Parts: sequence; C-alpha cells; structure tokens
Amino acid sequence: MDIDQERLRSLKGLKWSKYGPEVIPAWVADMDFLPCSEVISAIQEMVDLGDFGYRYQDIDQLIPVWCDWIEGSHGWRPPSDECQVFTSSMHALEAVMVSHSEPGDGVVLFSPIYMPFRTAIEQAGRRVVDVELQGPDWKFNPEMFKAALDSTTRVVLFCQPHNPTGHVYTQEELTVFAEIAVEHDLIVVSDEIWADLVFDGNRHLPLSLSHEGLLERTVTIGSASKAFNLAGARCCVAHIGSPATRSELQKYPDHYFGLPSSFGSAATVAAWTQGKPWLRRVKEQIEHNRNYVHSRITEDSSGLAMHLPDATYLAWLDFSETNLSDNPSKQLLHEAKIALEPGDKFGKQCGSFARLNFATSIDIVETIIERILETVNR
Repeated sequence: MDIDQERLRSLKGLKWSKYGPEVIPAWVADMDFLPCSEVISAIQEMVDLGDFGYRYQDIDQLIPVWCDWIEGSHGWRPPSDECQVFTSSMHALEAVMVSHSEPGDGVVLFSPIYMPFRTAIEQAGRRVVDVELQGPDWKFNPEMFKAALDSTTRVVLFCQPHNPTGHVYTQEELTVFAEIAVEHDLIVVSDEIWADLVFDGNRHLPLSLSHEGLLERTVTIGSASKAFNLAGARCCVAHIGSPATRSELQKYPDHYFGLPSSFGSAATVAAWTQGKPWLRRVKEQIEHNRNYVHSRITEDSSGLAMHLPDATYLAWLDFSETNLSDNPSKQLLHEAKIALEPGDKFGKQCGSFARLNFATSIDIVETIIERILETVNR
C-alpha cells in the first residue's frame, strides 16, 4: 500500500508530531495507512452536511453491527442485550475493574503488557498482581498464575491477542486460564481489540468461549481502533457476560460513562460494514512487513532477537545480547534517529527490549531496520 511521507510529516497525531523530521517514528501503535475510503466518506458526508447535532443513529447501530462483525469474523455472536457502548477500551476496562474491586484489592495483569493496564490499576488504588509471561515465546504459565492469587484478588486484565508480544493464545492455554479463573471466582476483562489482525496460520479465539463457566464472568472488549487505524475515533463496544457486572454498571446514572462521538460512531459503523476489502489488503501488507523484519533480524549476527508475532503489527525486539542492552530505545533514538517504544514501559523485566511498529510502507520499514542493524553492529 502506498504511503505519502509528506502527508505523514504534516499529521497532527502523536506518532509523527512528537519528534523532529530527522527521526522515523515506529513507537506508538498507529498505522501509517490512510483509513479505508468508506470511513473517510462517512465522516466527509457529515462534514459536508454540517451534521454536527444530536445524531444517535450511528451510536444505535454500534452494538448490532459489532455483533454481526464478531460472528462473521470469529464465529461467536454476543447477545446484543448484554452489550454496552463505551468511549474506548480503557474506559470499559477501568469501569469494570473499579466496579468489581475495592482499594487494595489485587488485579492481575500478564507482563510484559500494554502500559495503561498497570497505570489504571495503580491510579485506582488497587494492587498490581504481576504474572510474568515466559520468553522467548511468551507463553502463559498456569503455575505462576495460581501462585500469584490470594483471597483479595478480584479481577484479571487480559489482552488477547497480546500487546506487545503479538502472541495469540491457543485453545489449550485459554482453557487452563479459564479453569483457574473460574476456580478462584475472578472477573476477567478481555481486551480483544487486536483480534482482526491475526496472521495466517493462527486463529483468534474469543476468551468467553474457552470454558463453559467463563462466559458469565468475562467482559469482552471490541473496537475498530487497531484493525482500521481509528484510535482517535474513541469508540468501543463490550459484551458483559457477567450478570453481576451488568448489575453493577446499571447502578450508575445514564450519562456517567458517556457515549462515543457521532464521528467516531459513523467511522466505526462504516469500518465494520464496508471495510473488509481494505482490511484484507492491510493484513497482506503488514504480514509482508513482519516477515521482512523477522528475516533481516534472524539473519543478522549482532545478537538482536525477535519473537515472530502471531498477530498485531508490533515487533517485540530483544537487545539483551547486543551492545544496546541498556535502554536500547534511548540509544537508537540518539544514534539511529529511530523512535521505538521502550521495553521497560511494559514490565520491569524488559529494560533490554523495545517495541517496533511495522504498520507502514515497506520502504520505511527497510530504512528502520537498516538503521537499527547498523547501530547494533557498530
């Protein structure tokens, strides 16, 4: 897919505006591809008409359209009357976490993990229960999970597919996880916003379907934000399988959780109803980019290592055996003019790692990898 670098440099979004023109940004999880034309048309129509008033028709479509999308893409149709709209995946996650725990209670996460998970727990006055995933494949370890639990552990924050490693949990892993969650009476928040970016040879399995007793204690979060490059649309739908959770959330006033904007809702509906051809092309491009990055790093003799992701457009790079083992992202920004996401943001054990976003043109990917390899081979 074509990329106009002049357009990228003119964007006001965080990815391309944070650093100067000499730096190539590959840090925050935004794609460089234009959104699909149907999404742009849906927003442009609103702009052309000056249709900025109370426009609820798109918001009202979000839940049934998402249920259609999940059924068509992943073989599960969430009951629409058990779903709720939120402004973002973190909004939904925080609402459920706070409603099912008290200050000081334990909330589980599996690190390395998307950094706002940890921040949300800490800001809410809950206790982080950090269960470390095991490299190099970042597999789930059931014994470590069980050992971390106690009588004050209430909630698990789960990311499937996993950010930053790109791991797609297998049925076996999910079944064992589910058995432990049910046994310990845990509420599980499953962030599945990367589900539509799973590569060939892998399959996304909704966590709610992994065990007979897990559906009624799981909140499944979906959004078009990652697959369709719409993070700024601020729009999310969640299936709330737990009757207790639905009851807790219904205790709040109608406007407490807010609603997505009309623009975000229209963009999301257009993506989920008309965006499949565009998404297919994007997946082909990012899979090609993934394979290129992995092959170049694997063939290099510098000691740099990379876990081949099953999903996402993120490469989890291990610099521990290179000359950049101490804070590699800082050194690469200074020496190579490449901006990566620092590994220690995802877990205290990940200081020698960095996350690379390869959702861009192959030309830009090639330049990024050339600069990284040149730096680690000095």
